[in-house]
Amino acid sequence: MKEKITDFFHSIGLFSPLDFTDPVTYFIPGFILLILGEIFLYQIPQKIFTKRLIKDNVSSIGLGIGAVMLDFGMKAISLSYFFWIYNHFRLTDIFGIKNFNDFFTLKWHLDHWWLWVLVLIVQDFGFYWHHRLSHKIRLFWTGHVNHHSATHLSLAIALRQGWFEIIYRDIWYIPFIIIGFHPIMIAMMHQFNLIFQFWPHTNAIGKLGWFDKVFNSPSNHRVHHSRKVEDLDNNYGGILMIWDHLFGTYKAEEKKTTDYGIYHNIHTYNVFHIVFDEFGNMIKDIRNAPTWKAKLGYIFNAPGWHHNGKDERIATLKRELEEKKIN
Repeated sequence: MKEKITDFFHSIGLFSPLDFTDPVTYFIPGFILLILGEIFLYQIPQKIFTKRLIKDNVSSIGLGIGAVMLDFGMKAISLSYFFWIYNHFRLTDIFGIKNFNDFFTLKWHLDHWWLWVLVLIVQDFGFYWHHRLSHKIRLFWTGHVNHHSATHLSLAIALRQGWFEIIYRDIWYIPFIIIGFHPIMIAMMHQFNLIFQFWPHTNAIGKLGWFDKVFNSPSNHRVHHSRKVEDLDNNYGGILMIWDHLFGTYKAEEKKTTDYGIYHNIHTYNVFHIVFDEFGNMIKDIRNAPTWKAKLGYIFNAPGWHHNGKDERIATLKRELEEKKIN
């Protein structure tokens, strides 16, 4: 069966996703155990394992299953154009793998540990900008908003992956492929980044001191998922917080919140409604816009922009909040 699937992808000129050993698949049993552990050791004792939380978790699992199915096909496409760019446009071989068979030996990885550290840094830098722009450009927000639509925070929410986001999330790594980083290493590190991002989706772990300042953590990610205006659009890093410190988007957790979701929560547990709600809203706004400039504004401006009426972009809401505090 595996050979038939591989032959099919090769016959249409695409990289077979079955040729890529996805580390996420090996962590699935761990994800399940951690979700169950959070339920029985934290949520039930704290009496927060409510029907609404259960429904949020079920929706998240549904979104996760759909994302896995879509990601299977997108791996074939993204790895194919990664290799095409790498083979035709890379600028250097300094970060390359000269003999790819060596890549599957422990000795190669021990000898090149420094390269993995470098790949971690550049991949996380790419993820930071992917994540930040997914909050700042409405077209990309239609794919990422699904992840923020849950009104609770739990480990199951980490599975709540946006389906549209899968289509464009790999384009941010193209510059690193051109520089000469090998596609497989970038793809592997992206998956390890996703694995790392699983555990910060919880209220069960408090602040971790210096760790919170350097790495993504539950404390940092609670701020990211909070729907309080002062918390919105902060802490975009996947593994490292250094990018948020560097670009002014870091915010330490002041007080643990229970108010999660998006600025206008959609109050639905229907998986397809969650996936298509914001995309449908964007299409309606584009159709109703009176000019081409306004139509483009609804695509490329930040979420909350309107050609008339109240400006609900996060930057505007934060400025208004600061003005109220001063007055």
